[in-house]
Amino acid sequence: MSLTEIEERTLEYLGEMKHAAEESDRGLVTFIAAQVDQYLRRILESFLVDSGVTDDLFDDAFAPLSTFSGKAKIAFALGLITKSELTRIDALRRVRNVFAHEIKADFNHAKIQKICSKEPVFDGRLCDRDAFLHMAGNLVLPLMYRDIKVHRDGKRVELSAEDVRLEMQEGPSEPTQGAKPGEQDAES
Repeated sequence: MSLTEIEERTLEYLGEMKHAAEESDRGLVTFIAAQVDQYLRRILESFLVDSGVTDDLFDDAFAPLSTFSGKAKIAFALGLITKSELTRIDALRRVRNVFAHEIKADFNHAKIQKICSKEPVFDGRLCDRDAFLHMAGNLVLPLMYRDIKVHRDGKRVELSAEDVRLEMQEGPSEPTQGAKPGEQDAES
């Protein structure tokens, strides 16, 4: 019996968590950031056209989606993650950056305490480390499977010359997504 894509992803996650359990705070934050970065890439790739150009968006020198921040912002702009998820990703990114650039960083470091003392990390119940890990866990789990849904619901295909020719002949047949009733085809 073969595993479903969701079962395979769950087993992958459990293996990652086993590895992460042995990490220091610095390693754990870096690990979680790498996980989210990987999940954002999967989400974006599941939405974008399959092409070498798409790969170049992530992999080329100075590629627009080579950064954690770039992936998060475009995923939000495309409606693939929520504003709350974007806010959590930004908090994760800022904590990761402190760990990456400060030799003596830990969860008692002033810069990390400042980030953890505000939403979306601060919850008033847990210490900074635990609140951060709670916030990160609530971020990672929904993102882990999101690409499966995005691929099923909205994978883009390459626009062909024939598609463009037909559109020019027939005009748009459906209102554009996000248009309010009456806004589309106002000149018809």
